[in-house]
Amino acid sequence: MKRLFVILICFILSLSAVSCGAKSHESGDVTGGQSTVTEATVDVPEDFSFFIRWNVYGVSTYQSKDGKLVKTTDTVDGNKDKFITTLTLDRETTERFYRMIDGLDLLSYPSEYDPGCGYSEPSAYLELSYTANGKTYGVRCRSISLDYRTADNEKGQAFLDVVNGISDYLTSTPEWKALPDWDVLYD
Repeated sequence: MKRLFVILICFILSLSAVSCGAKSHESGDVTGGQSTVTEATVDVPEDFSFFIRWNVYGVSTYQSKDGKLVKTTDTVDGNKDKFITTLTLDRETTERFYRMIDGLDLLSYPSEYDPGCGYSEPSAYLELSYTANGKTYGVRCRSISLDYRTADNEKGQAFLDVVNGISDYLTSTPEWKALPDWDVLYD
């Protein structure tokens, strides 16, 4: 009887250990969407890094590999350095961005892509590329509408959601907010 009791206790403890190992965590609201999604932790490849370019003519950029965040490359006085800072992402945010980008399946997009959000003058330029497991993938959208929040197709919307989710996060950081306002504004 004592042996049966010990076996039962071991069984219960092993079940709780398995359930603790399979815990998921909140992914947060990086995409600017309505709700928070609960997803299991994923293994981010050691060599994962991404580059994003967005805004009017693509003057805002972020390179996760070195943390270089650029608010703009357009300046009146030529001093671009005042618009550059460093932003290091924490593990949780890096993991979220990896899930978002990897889930997009950039290989299914052409390297030059029109997400179906229309055109404007001046125009916007979007670029998203990433490296993982020794391979680099990238997509560029040239001369698209400045209002690149909504696409006329599901695939384009998925791409815009990821780009906007990442850029919204970056522009909400204290590092971005500490940079000066733009010198050059577009009508």
